[in-house]
Amino acid sequence: MSTHDETLARNARITLEAACGLTAGQTLAICTRRSNHAYAKEEKVVSYVKALCREAVALGAHPVVIDVTEFLAGPGYAAGKIIPSVGQALRAADTVINTMDDVGFSRLIGRQDNDDEFLTARGRWVFLQANGMEHWNLDPQLVRAIRPRTEKLIELLVDARDVHVTTAAGTDFHFAMGAGGTATAVLGIVPMYGEVATAPRQGTEHGRIVVTGPTQMKVRPAAELDRRPMVIDVADGRVTGYDGDPEQIKRLEAFIASGTPAADAIDEVGIPTSRVMDNDQWWWSDGTHHLRRIHIALGNNLQRDTHIHGARHMDTELDDPTIVIDGVTVLKDGDFVGPLDAW
Repeated sequence: MSTHDETLARNARITLEAACGLTAGQTLAICTRRSNHAYAKEEKVVSYVKALCREAVALGAHPVVIDVTEFLAGPGYAAGKIIPSVGQALRAADTVINTMDDVGFSRLIGRQDNDDEFLTARGRWVFLQANGMEHWNLDPQLVRAIRPRTEKLIELLVDARDVHVTTAAGTDFHFAMGAGGTATAVLGIVPMYGEVATAPRQGTEHGRIVVTGPTQMKVRPAAELDRRPMVIDVADGRVTGYDGDPEQIKRLEAFIASGTPAADAIDEVGIPTSRVMDNDQWWWSDGTHHLRRIHIALGNNLQRDTHIHGARHMDTELDDPTIVIDGVTVLKDGDFVGPLDAW
């Protein structure tokens, strides 16, 4: 067995055991397709699926692969066809791993939209970080730490009266949770990522956000981080002003105007809870969602009770933040401290 094969097998095993909690006697459904993957070549995805199946059998579990390549490319899917029997099969499995990168997969489970079921890992349904599995250097202890740290952070945030975010670059931003705010566990991007996605109580967000990392929507792409940071001022939950590189600011204005209603609200404050640092190399082609950052998103989310993201949603990345929740420091210059440093 080659070094790559050994690494692939080891990482598949850690994914199943440490990230998915699969055990002997349980059933595993892997949903995949053989083409049009955004993050990895088709033959790589096939090799990852085979490795997961082999390791599942070695664990004493029972894997089944559902290949939907032709269905996704056909007229039925384009016309909105739902296949109830597929949804029933997936709901009967103990764990479902989706290797695809399109949110339209939700239609296979009986819905026309995406309600974040895979992102939150409800019912042990997860997305595979399908890129580079033959190279990852996973530590199973760090993978296992993602869930308890995420759950502890939610416990601290859910009724928070004041969450204070600062950075050395000048961020000084506050928001509150409690009634009207939501804290959602993002545990379904395995095996390297975890996050608490907060939708603050609307109207409580105020202060200054200094964006030193990249953004989504190509407003401040990763290739332009040598330009001066983008500064966004917020009051009563809405953007009140901004400054920065003129070209990036022009794109920011276009993004805000593209929403109906305008995408000028604080949609989300996302706090990554993983320290499996391979995440930063092998995922997120736009350079966002790195683990020593947080992201504060602008958007127009009107469904905060069921959806993490609005129809228009743009994460902005802040490097090495400090976060204080009701006087308790949980993140210091990008490092977990206090109650979050237990794992």
